[in-house]
Amino acid sequence: MGRIQEIAFLVFGQLAVGGAFLLSLPSLETVGLGFFRTNGLVFFLTLLLGLFLFPIPFSAGLGWSGAILFGYSLFALLLFIYNLRLWFRHPHHSRPLLWGATGAGVVAILASVVYYLPPSAGPIRALSLSLYFLISSLLLGAGVLAMLLGHSYLTRPSLSIVPLRNLAKLFMWLVFVEGGLALLNLLLTSESERLRNALLLNTFEGLYLWIRLLIGIGGPMIIAPMILQTVKERATMSATGLLYIAMMMVIIGEIFSRFFLLVDVGFL
Repeated sequence: MGRIQEIAFLVFGQLAVGGAFLLSLPSLETVGLGFFRTNGLVFFLTLLLGLFLFPIPFSAGLGWSGAILFGYSLFALLLFIYNLRLWFRHPHHSRPLLWGATGAGVVAILASVVYYLPPSAGPIRALSLSLYFLISSLLLGAGVLAMLLGHSYLTRPSLSIVPLRNLAKLFMWLVFVEGGLALLNLLLTSESERLRNALLLNTFEGLYLWIRLLIGIGGPMIIAPMILQTVKERATMSATGLLYIAMMMVIIGEIFSRFFLLVDVGFL
């Protein structure tokens, strides 16, 4: 249960940070205030769930564990204030709150990199994992925002397609960038006996690795261009359905990626 709790904490926290940052995109202002209220609340509740699952004992005191808790707590506070302000002010006036909240969330994400990496990990491993976590955060946030935005076109068919097209394009590029980083990481660790055994399915980790590669990386890479094409054709219902499928695959991939981090395999 402890490992599942840690995986959920990492995924939920990073999803909330990426989603909150992308809410500040200027193109989303044309969607309407209700969209910001809904998504602001979704990301706030997602973060609260992540904090509820916070796996590090409070007795751990200061240090990197304290930095993680402080960063996410400050992020939650600023995001809560942002949600309150949305009932009185236009989202444009509350954008600095999103930037401040995102900054606190990024601190928490980077602190989690240092906390979970073993002492023997070098600077290249720390840098690659930091970059991977930040891109993963944006990918999760872009996918959730695009899914929820797709529903808006059911009740408002005259809504401009530009916001959804921009999110679909961003989602596609992030899918390919994250997949490229993960595959590059595998190439850099290709001399590892543990990796070879996993690829040949000689160990149980191999099953998780192939799920990560085929479902978590390969599947979204195939579906993401299809999503963008359907959005360009204004087939928003089809695009939303494809987004749900792609996001399920992405989340499955992220879960197994965090599992590899916790067991110190070195795969992304």
